[in-house]
Order: sequence, then structure tokens, then C-alpha cells
Amino acid sequence: MNVVLKVNDMDITSDFESVKVSALEKASRISAMMNCITVGPQLVPRDDSDKLENIENEQNSCNIKSPQKTNISPKHNMISTSNGIHFSMKKILVESEKQRKEEVLKKIECRINHMKENGRVIQEQMANSRSLMARERERRNEENLADILAEIERIAEQEEIKRRHEQQLQAQRAQEQKEKLEREVEEYRKRMKEKEELTKIVMVYRGQFTAKYCDIVTLSKNCKDKYAFDVILMANTARIKELIQHIEALDEKIKSGELISTDVNVIESLVHHIDDILNTFRTEIEKIDAQYDAELARKAQVASEIQSVVESENIPADNVMPSQQPGENNAAENNESKDQSSNVITNQETAAAPVNAPSVSVPKPNETAADSECKERNLSEYVDKESLQIYIKSRHFLNLYKKTCKDFLQSTATKKFRFECQKAINIPVNAISGVSEQHLRDKYDRLHNLLIGKSSPNVTQHPQGVIFCKDHLAKKIVSQGETLVSSKPEMAFPVAMIVVALWNEHVDFGELFLARLHETCPFTIPIFLPQQEGQSNEDYYKSLGCKYEDGTVEKQDKFLKRMSGLMRLYASITVTGQRKGVAKAHPYGLQYAWRWLAAVLNIEPRADICDLCATLILDMLEVAGNVLWSAYPTQFHKLLTLLSEQYYPRMRNVAGGGGPLMRLEEFLNNALANGIIRPADGMLPPNFL
Repeated sequence: MNVVLKVNDMDITSDFESVKVSALEKASRISAMMNCITVGPQLVPRDDSDKLENIENEQNSCNIKSPQKTNISPKHNMISTSNGIHFSMKKILVESEKQRKEEVLKKIECRINHMKENGRVIQEQMANSRSLMARERERRNEENLADILAEIERIAEQEEIKRRHEQQLQAQRAQEQKEKLEREVEEYRKRMKEKEELTKIVMVYRGQFTAKYCDIVTLSKNCKDKYAFDVILMANTARIKELIQHIEALDEKIKSGELISTDVNVIESLVHHIDDILNTFRTEIEKIDAQYDAELARKAQVASEIQSVVESENIPADNVMPSQQPGENNAAENNESKDQSSNVITNQETAAAPVNAPSVSVPKPNETAADSECKERNLSEYVDKESLQIYIKSRHFLNLYKKTCKDFLQSTATKKFRFECQKAINIPVNAISGVSEQHLRDKYDRLHNLLIGKSSPNVTQHPQGVIFCKDHLAKKIVSQGETLVSSKPEMAFPVAMIVVALWNEHVDFGELFLARLHETCPFTIPIFLPQQEGQSNEDYYKSLGCKYEDGTVEKQDKFLKRMSGLMRLYASITVTGQRKGVAKAHPYGLQYAWRWLAAVLNIEPRADICDLCATLILDMLEVAGNVLWSAYPTQFHKLLTLLSEQYYPRMRNVAGGGGPLMRLEEFLNNALANGIIRPADGMLPPNFL
């Protein structure tokens, strides 16, 4: 159809061109006849009186056979011949135009007919084209249908192949699953057999451990001197408790079926440790029994000599005091010791009111009762009796530890092991911080796992390994109080939270920590020892916790800063709550902060320690004051009033003033005026760890 339209356009264009050429030819023929301007602004006007002649003259002029030379008059647009006949130019143009129109009409009619013919041809061509297109469409549809059928058949074949392949894979997977299940069953049987063998081995060692423990119990029952045996038992109680805890953990593993090969080494090590303890008990008890028998023989000999003297001098037996049996004296001493221990515990637990707690003075070895009483009278003015008892007990505990671990600390064979243990403790302790709960829990887990032998190095591989690590950890934390807490007081709380968490799991660690803290800062007991007669200045300052460098005692401000850091650490422990999930009682709770304040108020101020005493009281109140006021609102307010109105004036009268006393006075005045002590900076929220 497009082809036909293009043909018609070309025909019409050619017709117009012919018309244009015809018009131009006629215009060229008459242009020679025109001698004036007929259109435009320069048109020459014509006279109306000059009329054209009628058509008859024109027709007559046209019949002249031999035309003569014509003259065109420009004035009247007339054409004249030599015969004098005039023709009208207008009539000639009208006639010419008429002829032109007729010719144009004829050509238009011819063109219309031609276009009709072309339209008919185009219709025929279009019909033929549609027919061809329909046949082509049918042919293509048939080809497409054939292709579709072929594709469907190909897809069906592929689906069949895929189905067969999936069946093969499924069968293969089923076979592999069956083989895997068989392997798992076999491995399970093998594991169960290995666990059964492990359980048998562990149970054998478990029986050996139980037998050795029963031997220790038997030795304790058969020991002739119970008091001496209690001393040995106290030195090894922590180790025995720890071994029993490990055994209980293994028992839980046996019940749950979670034993592993390393547990055999663990229980073997535990058996070796209990065996070492048993041998130590046997050796010591043999010595005790020998000494007891010797003492019994000596007393029997003395009794026989007295009897012989009585008989020789005929003195009535009733007048002579009967000799005390050896067992009675020891039993009395033992009961007295137990009574003293129970009094100390009772006083600590009931220290919720500011009263003087009764205490029992313990005389030192080789010291007569008279000497002890004299010293007590000299110290009673400056030292609280119960605090003195705690001080003596703490020193005795440290001496027992040092005696127990002396060989271990001096042995070159354990030097590398000790270095690895110290490194495993120093790294997490130095990184203790309250930045996040996860960070603090990680440090606790690392230290706890080290103390129970679940990390490297395995501290249970040596009998004194565990107690050495606990003592080093205690010294390291005390050192943190001297350095870190003294510079950044808010850091006392994350360190205290680690101490409380470990204290719950390892009671002997808590005792070692207190002993090391009291050794470094006896004012945390509190005890403010005066200088004794004959005591050198260096010994006296060292007893107060001062350090010497090149024979010179440290400066007062540095000493106060160290003691302040240790006191803040001590106070933070008393107000730090238990970690998540721990339901047992706090190992060293708020009552000890109250006991410390009550004990300080019962000690007479001294001029040489007033600045120190004021600094430590302020530290205790800033750290624990808010919690104490919440726990004991009425009693604590009375204590602050007593401190402000009575004790502080006595301190000022003795010392005369100074920066620490001024700061304490300002704190007390603000607290009593506002009726509140704000929480300490850096205090961690409950259940932070």
C-alpha cells in the first residue's frame, strides 16, 4: 500500500509541474505585448473614457489574413495592426485564460481518471498482499506449532531425566544417611565405652581420694593433742576445701556423663594433693604425739618427784594441789581459743551499733600473762581491743601461709611456674575496669578459671600452686588500691566487685586479701599502734604501713594518698552487691563499714595520726555514707552527730587544725545540714557483673 501511495504522489507532482510549465509559456508569450506596469505600487492609471472595443472588432481583426506590423499603444493597452485595426489586450488575455482553464480541466479530469485507475490497481495489489500475508501467517503458525510441540517433547524428556537423576540422588542420600547413622551409632558406642572406662578410672581415683580423706579424719580423731592438730588443720583447711570442691565438680560430671580424658589427670592430681596433705598430717601428728608423750612423761616424772617429796616429808596429800593431766590443759586452751574465735565472729556480725565490742587479749608466745596485761593497759587508750585481736589473727594467718609455702617460694624448680602464674594474674587485674558488664565479667572469668585449674597454667599441678596464686592475686589487688584507686578513686568499685565475686567462690582468697590489706594498711582494721618503748623509728613507721626508700621514710602526702586509696577500696567492698544469681550472704558486707566507724570513735585521737584519721574517716563516709544512711537512717544520723559534735572537736584540740580536718568538718556540716550524703562517684549499679 505504501508503494501505491508513493506512485500517486509522483503522478500528482508531475501534473502540477506540467501545469506550471504551461502557465509560464503563456506568460512568456504575452509578456512581449505588455509595455506598462499592470500591478503593484507603480501601476499606471488608465482613463475610464478609453473603453475597449467590442468583441466583434476583435473578431474581425482576427480574420485578417496578412497581418501588418502592429503598434501597441501604451496609453490604452491596445494593439493595432498596419491596417489600422485595433485589438483589446484584455480580451486576448480573457480568451487565453479561458483556454488555459479548459486545458487544466481536461488534464485534471485525466489525472482523476488516472488516479482512479491507480487506486484500483492499488486495491488489487493490497488484496494480493493480504492473501500472501495470510498464507505466510498460516505457514509460520504451523512452524511455530511444530516448534512448540518439539520444545514440549524436549522439556518432557529433560524432566524425565531430571526425575531419574533426583531418584538416584535421593537413593544415594538415603544410603549416605544410613551409613552416617551407622557411623554415629558406632561412635556413640565407642564414646560410651570410653566414658565407661573413664568413669571406672575416675571412680578408682575417687575411692583412693575418699580413703585418704578418711585417713585424715582418723588421724584427727587419734591425735593426742587436739589444739596442736587444730593449728595444722587451719593451715590446710583451705586446700582441703578446694580439693573437695573439685571432687564434687567431678561427681557432677560423673552424674551427667560429661567426663573427658583430662578429668583423669585432674583427679589424679587431686589424689596426689590429698596424699601430700595426708603425709603432712602424719608427719606433723607423729611429731605432736611424740611431744605429747614426752610432755606426759615429764609431767608424770614431776608428779612422782612431788609424791616422793611428800612421802619423805610426811606432808598430807590433801594439802598438795593435784597435778593437772596433760589432756586437760590442752583441752582448756582449745576451748578458750574456740571461745575467742566465736566472740570475734559474733562481734563482727553484730557490729550494727556504735558500741565497744568485748574482745579477748591473746598473749604472744614466750610472753607472761602479766606482760600481756601490762601491754593491753598501755594500748587500750589508743587501740580498740577487738581490732587488736583481728590484727593478731591476721598476722598469725600470714605467718602460717608463709611457713606453708616457704619451700615452694624458694625452689628454683618452680620459678618458671610461679612466673607464669603471676603473669596470668597481672594481665586481667591490670585491665579491670567498669567500662561494660561484659568486660568486667571477662576479667572475673579469667581469674576464677585460673584459681580452679581450668586455664593455663594449670595451678593444680603443684600442691601449693592454688594458694600461691590466691596470695599473689590478693597482693596484686592491694597494690591496685595503693596505685590505681589512690589516683582514680572511682576505680575502687570495679576492683571491689571482682574481689567480692571471687570471695564468694574462694573463702581463703578473701582471708588472704584481708590479711595482705591489714599488713599494708593496718588502719583498715582499724588499729593505730603507738610507738613502743625501745622501738626504732623505722620499725614504728613500717608498722604503720610507711615505705622506706634509701633509708628515708616516704613523704606525708604520698603516704596519705596511698592509705586513702586502700581505705576507699576497703569501703567499696562493703557496699558492693553480689553478682547476678548469687543468693548467699555477702562475704564482707555493710556491717563491717559500720564496725570500722564505731571502732574509730572508740579510739582516743592522737596528734601524730589526726590527719591520717581524718582522711580515712572522710574516705569511708564518701564511699559508704549514702548506703549506710539508707540502711541505718536513725543510728547513722546519731553517729554523724556524735562524730561532728564530740569526736571532731577532740581531734581538733589535739592536732590544732589542718587540711584533712577542715575537709572533714565541711563534709560533716553539709551532710547534717542537707540530711543526705550523695552516692560515691563511680559506684556500679546492682547486678552489674
